[in-house]
Amino acid sequence: MLNLMSNFILALSILTRFIILKGILTYKKEGKENEQIVFYILLLLIYTIARLSNISQINGNNSNYLVDGIIFIAWVVYYNYFYKIGYVKYIIFFCLFNVYYDLIKKYLLDRILFFVITGNVISSEKALLVSDFENLKVEICVNMVILFIYLVFRFFNNRLQLLDSEKRNYIYLLFALVVNSISIVGNYIFYKMQRFGVLYSEQFVFSFLLTPKLVGASSIVLILLFRQIVKENKLKSQNELIKNKLDMQYSYYLSIQESHMKVKKLYHDINNHICTIDNLKNNSKEVNEYVNNLKDEIKDFKSTYNTGNMILDIIINEKSELCKKKGIKFICDINFSKVNFIKPIDVSSIFANILDNAIEASDKIHDENINKYIRIKGTINRQYFVLKCENSKVNSIRINKNRLLTDKMDKFIHGIGIQSIKSSLEKYDGEILFEDQKDKFTLNIYIPLNQNTDSWVD
Repeated sequence: MLNLMSNFILALSILTRFIILKGILTYKKEGKENEQIVFYILLLLIYTIARLSNISQINGNNSNYLVDGIIFIAWVVYYNYFYKIGYVKYIIFFCLFNVYYDLIKKYLLDRILFFVITGNVISSEKALLVSDFENLKVEICVNMVILFIYLVFRFFNNRLQLLDSEKRNYIYLLFALVVNSISIVGNYIFYKMQRFGVLYSEQFVFSFLLTPKLVGASSIVLILLFRQIVKENKLKSQNELIKNKLDMQYSYYLSIQESHMKVKKLYHDINNHICTIDNLKNNSKEVNEYVNNLKDEIKDFKSTYNTGNMILDIIINEKSELCKKKGIKFICDINFSKVNFIKPIDVSSIFANILDNAIEASDKIHDENINKYIRIKGTINRQYFVLKCENSKVNSIRINKNRLLTDKMDKFIHGIGIQSIKSSLEKYDGEILFEDQKDKFTLNIYIPLNQNTDSWVD
């Protein structure tokens, strides 16, 4: 019976520890198919190894390096494959989790519940006389309490997610500071309780075993929190820059749109007048020359591109003129008529930044023997709007996990363009992919057409 119960305790300790670890590591993450099956297979494997190695419980330091190594490698492969969790992140969280878990279980709950259930202090001589059945009861209660604490923590953490990141980080910071303060308060309490006959060994455990680990782990948490706060502040500043840039771009193209409509109307009126003069003219050479000059003057006002979106037409025409001045061959073929759900400000963000980056890359080519070009094409393919922009280049580009890494000094500012594109695409579940070759760079965008947003028309 006791042997059966000890096997049950081993299985419960493994299940409790690794379910909580998984819940922390994969919070709000979606795993690949069959990850649940593999997870429980790994738990069974760990249980089998522990039984063969005569380990009664799995903890942070089993003093069996082979078992520890197998567990560590098995989980690092699992989390990296199914959840794309990096090795550095896994190692940090795995170590922190084991430290905190064992501190809570071994030095706090084990001792408290042992005293509650048996009436004895765990380090006293009387504790040696406690029956195995009582010890098993303590272990079961400890695991149940740990699971309860975890569920309570998840509940409050879900509530914290409703707060903004700044308030949430302050609460986490306060929690880490409180944990550090426990060592000071705890030492003081044990010092006072010695007068009432509390064993010195308990103070030794708290002061020299629990406190150093607690302070060390909490210090690492504080460093990670500080890093997270810096990262979020940087992201906040970047988002503010993106918003300002979007507003400026949109205001600019909106003002041009009004002028563009007036010029378009004026173009048709003047063109009709010229046609009338052309029909009424005689064979006078001066009149012929005058009419031809007028035609040359107004032809630049004609909208060369007709994509189905006026803001996009203005952007394409403007960038086309810029390419002409810089000696860059510009080829454009875009059908944007069925993509009327994209807001004008996002049209401006996506296309202006794409073409600005392409022009900047092509303009860096100073060798006259190299053909400078930009080729952009947008088509409807099944249920997607597919945009492909290809441009010539000579500069090297680094791509890591579909992120462009700039070689410029001010990486923060120069990453705004691509980040602005991504920010706009996220609103419509769009995706952006990059292809880099030695002499050309290709950007591909996919936007699903079945959007539940209101249409935006010019």
